[in-house]
Amino acid sequence: MSVYILSVGFVVLFAMLYYNYVITRNLALQDAQNDVQKLTELTVARIENVLQPVENVPINMVSVIQNRDTVMFIGTRNIIAEVLQNNPLIQGSSIAFAPRIEGSDTFYFAPYLFDSGDTIAFKDLAKDGYRYTSKAWYTGARDLGKGVWSEPYFDYGGGEMLMATYSVPFYRDRGNGPVFAGVVTADLSLNGLQELIKGVQFFESGYGFLISSKGNIVTWPGIDSMEAKYVYNIFDEVDSPGMINVLSRMVAGESGIVPMRSIGTENNRDRWISYASVPSTGWSLGIMFNENELYVGIHTLYVKLIAIGLAGFLILGFLIFYISRRFVKPIEKLAFATRKIGAGEFDFQIPSFKSNDEISQLGKSFSIMQVELKEYVRNLKETTAQKEKMESELEIASAIQQQMLPVPGKIPGWEKIDFYGLLQPARQVGGDLFDFITRGDCLYFSIGDVSGKGIPAALFMAKTLTLFRAKAGGELAPSEIADEINRDLEQYNTQSMFVTFFIGKLNMNTGELVYTNAGHNLPFLLRPGHTPENLPGTHGIPLGSMPDVQYGHGQMKLKPGEKIVLYTDGISEAVNNDNELYGEDKLSELLSNYGIRSPKEIAEIILSDVKAFASGAEQADDITMLILEFN
Repeated sequence: MSVYILSVGFVVLFAMLYYNYVITRNLALQDAQNDVQKLTELTVARIENVLQPVENVPINMVSVIQNRDTVMFIGTRNIIAEVLQNNPLIQGSSIAFAPRIEGSDTFYFAPYLFDSGDTIAFKDLAKDGYRYTSKAWYTGARDLGKGVWSEPYFDYGGGEMLMATYSVPFYRDRGNGPVFAGVVTADLSLNGLQELIKGVQFFESGYGFLISSKGNIVTWPGIDSMEAKYVYNIFDEVDSPGMINVLSRMVAGESGIVPMRSIGTENNRDRWISYASVPSTGWSLGIMFNENELYVGIHTLYVKLIAIGLAGFLILGFLIFYISRRFVKPIEKLAFATRKIGAGEFDFQIPSFKSNDEISQLGKSFSIMQVELKEYVRNLKETTAQKEKMESELEIASAIQQQMLPVPGKIPGWEKIDFYGLLQPARQVGGDLFDFITRGDCLYFSIGDVSGKGIPAALFMAKTLTLFRAKAGGELAPSEIADEINRDLEQYNTQSMFVTFFIGKLNMNTGELVYTNAGHNLPFLLRPGHTPENLPGTHGIPLGSMPDVQYGHGQMKLKPGEKIVLYTDGISEAVNNDNELYGEDKLSELLSNYGIRSPKEIAEIILSDVKAFASGAEQADDITMLILEFN
């Protein structure tokens, strides 16, 4: 009673807690998804606020330069210095003039000022082999004719740091319309941008990152040192097709949120990624967070609830146990006495009760039962001893009979031949048999059904099997083997027993088959693409029934993939509860549907179908099959 009541209560409580736990987890995950998407949008807006002033600087400088006929070196340098002093977000700025050709000489001029930490440093990018006219920040603005952000790069020979450059082209009117005159740039340090993204944290382990439209990493946790001189491409760092698909959507300017588990990222199955595009640059922001961190508080709460529930169950269990013991104690005494009697202590004292209630009446009935049980057990012991002795002998005989049969499977050295056989006797021992034996390139195989059942049929079966193994081989044809076995079985056969027998001789190289049928069921021939057909010819009466019988034979050639299905009448004459026969037509129809299966599968399907047809009716005869496939 205690176990039942507590079990039901525990199941109800567990179901309530589990349902509430699942709902709470789902709500927490939905809130986290909404929050991280809002955080992504907010961070994109903050990045835009950082980038917009940087973009405005070269735009404003271009408007000044284009309106002047000449910008002297000193004036240009002063303009750039003023820009750096008034815009702390800009790491450096340059006015890279287009090359000027005078006579046979080409002149380059690109004053570049940058923040070196303590002061504003100056370089002329036209010197020391910098080749600014081949840089992406120069050619991109020149070719597109508008302001453009460069891919992240390490500026060797220039600012000597990881940066991204916003470049705006400017033009001069030489009398024939505007002519490209150079590029004005503003450099944004990725180290400074990394500090902004580092401030994006969603839960304890969440982090943000930026990638360019080509997949180059703009910012990433850990890549924030001035010593880093290499720009990594994120597509080179991942190998998950699902993650590559998400990154492709990011660089294409899409927005969304997906779980890592849905894209097959095994190492980060509990993580999520939210991403959105940064419009002005074409970059994409991603924020990753660990789903398990959402549930820390929920797990703590439910651990406490489970502890409280278990404590309540212990108290409730103690009370139920205490109360129920008062009612079940007398029944426990009777149960204990019953176990003692059941264990063989038939003289054990049955407890008596002073009351006249149902328990007292039950005790008196037990006393009467005790006396009758003693007499019954004495008689049972004598009967059981005799039965056990007989059953033990039958079990040994059954095991010996099964051990006489060959093991199904491939024939060693002849992988072209695959066969499967089974024997399921109607009693512990039966009179059916199947066998095979190899002699040179030939396989001799047989199947038989002895008249009668039980031990006599089993002994006659063993005799037939022994004779077949002794006669098979050499130069004897199946018909000659049948002649000799019939002669030996007929001698001293005072019980007039006989065996229907099929003998086959198969050349395992050529597929040539010679066979003799002594009154047995006609085997089925299974050909790929054809309906099952019987092997033609009945060549004689059962073996052992008459002396001096001459048996004939049939002959054919098996082709690769063809099978022979041999069986006994335990299959075709199986009956159900309505006394209906299974029949050869039903077997033929079954083979039409499953004839392409392996020999073992075909045998198992036939056996299963026969049992389903019988619907629990007692097996009337031994069931035996031998299925052979030539490959």
